[in-house]
Amino acid sequence: MATHVLFTYWAIALPFFIISAEYLAYKKNDPYYLALAKRWSVVMAVLFAVGSAAGAAIAVEFITVWYKWMYLVNQIDILPFDIEVLAFFSEVIFLALYLYGWDRMSRTAHMIVGGLVGLGSSASAVLIILVNSWMNTPTGFNIEAYLQSGQLTGVDPLSATLPIIALAEVPMGLAGAWFVGFGSIAGYFAFRKLTKKDMTTDEKEYYNRGLKLATYLGALDAIFLGWAGDNAGKMLYLYQPLKLATLEGVMQTAAGAPMQVGPITIPNMLSLLATWPPNPHATVLGYSSFVQADWDPIWYISHTAYDLHATLGIIGAIAVWILAYSFWKQPKNALFKAFGLDNPAEKKIPLYAMFFLGWLQVVAWESGWVAAETGRQPFVIWGPMVQTASGLYEIQAVMLTADGFNNSPEVLPIGIAIMVVLALAVAGTIYMLKKLFTGKEVSADISSARLIMATNAGGSSSLNIKRK
Repeated sequence: MATHVLFTYWAIALPFFIISAEYLAYKKNDPYYLALAKRWSVVMAVLFAVGSAAGAAIAVEFITVWYKWMYLVNQIDILPFDIEVLAFFSEVIFLALYLYGWDRMSRTAHMIVGGLVGLGSSASAVLIILVNSWMNTPTGFNIEAYLQSGQLTGVDPLSATLPIIALAEVPMGLAGAWFVGFGSIAGYFAFRKLTKKDMTTDEKEYYNRGLKLATYLGALDAIFLGWAGDNAGKMLYLYQPLKLATLEGVMQTAAGAPMQVGPITIPNMLSLLATWPPNPHATVLGYSSFVQADWDPIWYISHTAYDLHATLGIIGAIAVWILAYSFWKQPKNALFKAFGLDNPAEKKIPLYAMFFLGWLQVVAWESGWVAAETGRQPFVIWGPMVQTASGLYEIQAVMLTADGFNNSPEVLPIGIAIMVVLALAVAGTIYMLKKLFTGKEVSADISSARLIMATNAGGSSSLNIKRK
């Protein structure tokens, strides 16, 4: 899973970066943006192919290592998986049309097809997240009857498809994927500007446009990401207070709960942020309010991963806003000049910042996934929260993690084989991308794009023009 999620943010973010570049190419009659779109569409195809193979490996693992868990999903919440297959094939079809359609369909039609690639990949992500959400707040069957007798009754697939916590998980998943994708792209362009020697004017313009576009898209998404993170905290407070306590490391129930970030304690902040309307004196349930059997045995891993995730995300959002403003205004005051922000595309300090912060978002992405999944333990599928006679709360587990997986020694070779395949897939991706672009310099793509622009210069300026 940790390997597979590395490909997911590319699949979700890249189509929107590419069609934005293509639109700007036609809008501004700019060959550099067109070169960006064409060159990165090849990258998108390679990452999609390898990511699909990784997804297939995960599917095999689901039905072998986690077949007990998969049985319940199959009986109650299989509908998102079924629809996801359709979304996946739609993505495949539109990706093929987009790659083949250069110079073969109208510009508007081509961009629409590119947008449909992005919608297909985003829809796939949403549908998978819906299953994960169901695991956190299961619905669509008679939970009480299942807990008492183990019998599945009252199954409603449509109800199971839309669990309440999806209102938090879906926005967070999409916003995070876009932010990490755009941040990684900006980090790549910053790296090329810092390391490539004897850069031509054309290459400089190409990298500058890619850098600015990725930064602007990241800054725009950072607004959505900030809301999504805040919304997720509020939803956990209402529907999964034990998981909120795990992520925030809240051991004792308290009114006016502080927020702990590393060595820093901010009084009343957790209560303020977790509630709506904001209430700095609201009571936040900690581990002390739950029976010990339900405590997460590895809560410290989840808490540490969440702190890393949130800290890197906040720093990244602030940095990308500052950089986007600097690209836009190129401020000349002394403070901005001191950090090279008067010309961020050429000064080393902002370029290094973009490189490190952009790729640290990948760490934030992975740590967020670790926090979410380890924060659910010891449950693989939660159940309702009830109050015991002692006044403490307990979670009535639909399925404990210990009961959800196949502990037969026969699955060990399967697991090893899958991990080897994924390791080869990552290595193969790097090798394939290197081979594809070896000997094919950026200048060649720019020359080709310039020729296309010149060919169409005498025609209509409308986006509906057909290329010859």
